[in-house]
Amino acid sequence: MRESKKIVILGAGIGGLRVALKLEKKITPNLCQIILIDENNYHQYLYRIHEICSLDYDEDDIIVPIRKLIDGKNIEFRMIKVENIDPKRRVVETSQGELKFDILVIALGSHTEFYGIEGVREYSLVLNSFDSAKRMKCAIEDLFMTLKGKGQSPKIVICGGGFTGIELAGEFIDWFPVLFERYGFGKPEKLATLVEAMPSILPNWDPELVKRAQKVLTSRGIELILGNPVSRVSKDCIELRSGRKLESDLTIWTGGVTCDPACGNVFDIRSRRICIDDYCRALGFDDIYVVGDSSCAIDAVTGKPLPPSAHIATEQADVVSHNIHASLTGSEMEQYIGNRIGEIVTIGETDAIGNLWGIKVTGSLAKFIKRLIHVLYIRSIGG
Repeated sequence: MRESKKIVILGAGIGGLRVALKLEKKITPNLCQIILIDENNYHQYLYRIHEICSLDYDEDDIIVPIRKLIDGKNIEFRMIKVENIDPKRRVVETSQGELKFDILVIALGSHTEFYGIEGVREYSLVLNSFDSAKRMKCAIEDLFMTLKGKGQSPKIVICGGGFTGIELAGEFIDWFPVLFERYGFGKPEKLATLVEAMPSILPNWDPELVKRAQKVLTSRGIELILGNPVSRVSKDCIELRSGRKLESDLTIWTGGVTCDPACGNVFDIRSRRICIDDYCRALGFDDIYVVGDSSCAIDAVTGKPLPPSAHIATEQADVVSHNIHASLTGSEMEQYIGNRIGEIVTIGETDAIGNLWGIKVTGSLAKFIKRLIHVLYIRSIGG
């Protein structure tokens, strides 16, 4: 009788959860044990967490309990924190001790990259989780309340003009005018400032779409400072490489991501993520797979690393679940071909820009498509 394999999946995000659900459908319980690990007991729609910083939001639109998604399935969930991965000993070190594995799936997502810039870690808020988004919303509301009646408008600066920074600024253009009026600041000339190191926001995006996004943001009160990297952050000031200084009551860092610290220095790293082979395995390891933002997937057309995105995580999860099943049953494995379908970036409640399969979409149509994608994703996980 074949010995049951222990499959450990680190992370219950888009990639990790999908691997667990897909694999559970393929494999009989006597063939393997599936253990899903996450430090939270809920699954986060990370592509929507910026919506917390808005007029109002429904928590059910941002998170869903993991138990609800795996109820009745042969998946064991453990709410523990991953501290280190030791491939040689084939163990994961966690907040509750060591956990051995036969097959490992690393789907820990990404963490904020501070690039060693002085003061950024200490004096900035980040937007990388449900909890961090709630903290940010509370901090913003507290700031408006504190400055009420003092004759000075809140100065809020977003550092980073990629997906996260632009979608967050988009929420601000709807939310902040309400806050300015509620706390007696009157109609502001400027809602917030966004700083981007590159010459334009959304680097490597279609110039026409970028131009539209910049026009929407600036016309609705977001000051853009482009081509001027941050060199230092203090409690109430941001220094730029040009020497310019920006006063800031609240600094938000959305400048980049890196893989989870638990990955340590044992894997080959490119673009601050784990390099994978054609089958989504960590280079040099036959039984360790990497999915989603933890992986450095290469674009089959350009040969460059693909940006972290939800659709890449889902595609990789499908390949990994197939390949784990193939490795257990002796069937043929499937190669992963990096393919950038495209992305949609929302800009507030009613606007968005996107490029899907080379087709540009904007405005209400782009917004509708993104909402439709979310609904389809919820259905795919049984939420």
